[in-house]
Amino acid sequence: MRAAARAILSLLLVLSLVLTGWSGWQLLSNWPAAALTEKAADRIAADLSVALARAGQAGDLDARLAALLDETPRNWTAISAIEGEMARQGHPPPSDLAARRDQLHAADHSAATRARACAACALDPRRCTLENAALCGLPALMTPLPDIAGLGRAGHAFATGGEIDEVDLALSAVGLGAAALVVASGGSSAAVKAGAASLRLARAMGRLPAGLTRVLRRAAREGFDWGGIAGARSAEDIAALARPAELRPALNLLEDGGRLHRALGPAAALHVLSHAEDATELKRLAMIADAAPARTVAGLETLGKSRFLRLATRLSNRALHLAAGLAGLAAALAGLFANAITTGLLRGLRRVARG
Repeated sequence: MRAAARAILSLLLVLSLVLTGWSGWQLLSNWPAAALTEKAADRIAADLSVALARAGQAGDLDARLAALLDETPRNWTAISAIEGEMARQGHPPPSDLAARRDQLHAADHSAATRARACAACALDPRRCTLENAALCGLPALMTPLPDIAGLGRAGHAFATGGEIDEVDLALSAVGLGAAALVVASGGSSAAVKAGAASLRLARAMGRLPAGLTRVLRRAAREGFDWGGIAGARSAEDIAALARPAELRPALNLLEDGGRLHRALGPAAALHVLSHAEDATELKRLAMIADAAPARTVAGLETLGKSRFLRLATRLSNRALHLAAGLAGLAAALAGLFANAITTGLLRGLRRVARG
């Protein structure tokens, strides 16, 4: 019996080693993407609902609302999202917090305050609030004029030996040629155009994360054959200069930005966009926004970014196979160790019994 047990445990050990090695190699060859897979939209929405319900019961919504009211300037996009979630849960803020909120809202939205805020925003986009920027800045950026101006600035810098703004150049070229570029590479031209406008405004406000900036700079350097730009006369001509493989990461980025704009509206999209440190995070934020648009900002504010982003993913089958292999390996080693100890003890007892 002991020999049979050892044989079974040894076979389990070999199988666990093979499974663990194969799964580990697959994960390492495409880390970290292979470790996670995307959840379905209904699963994301359900998990976010549960997480926010727990946050409400724990008082986290009240605490976050109080913290947002303490900020200067106040982010009324985030404040409104928290209040909306409280209303959804049937949990109004405490009376003292509600009174303070009303007082601050009246002060921040008086005619004189709004006029000063608009003037400051016009002089310096970095001083724009999300509400002002979305209301005043974004509609103009959805037209071709900023893209034409951006290409003009890049052309002038090139002709005079000045420094070319690569991010502005990439956004201008993609924004102007969005329809033709998307036809060639797949996707939604409306989403790409909206994403380009949102990212341009976020950059002007100083809210464009460095990771997204790097993707756009690479697109400017490698995504187009700039040697033929002098002969371009239309958006189709610009699209013809594109190098699809090199441009694809930037198009994906802009399309995800456009998905945020479509799902959340301009102000909330700008707010969420500023939390994306790289293209992967932006994609996951867009997935959650598509799945639960009314609760995205409240979830991000209340749960924190790391916990919030985990709502969009689950462990992949490869990661689960690796976990199963490691568990089997541990069980086999423990069994062999226990078997060896038992065998040794029995042999010792027999020697003692024989005297």
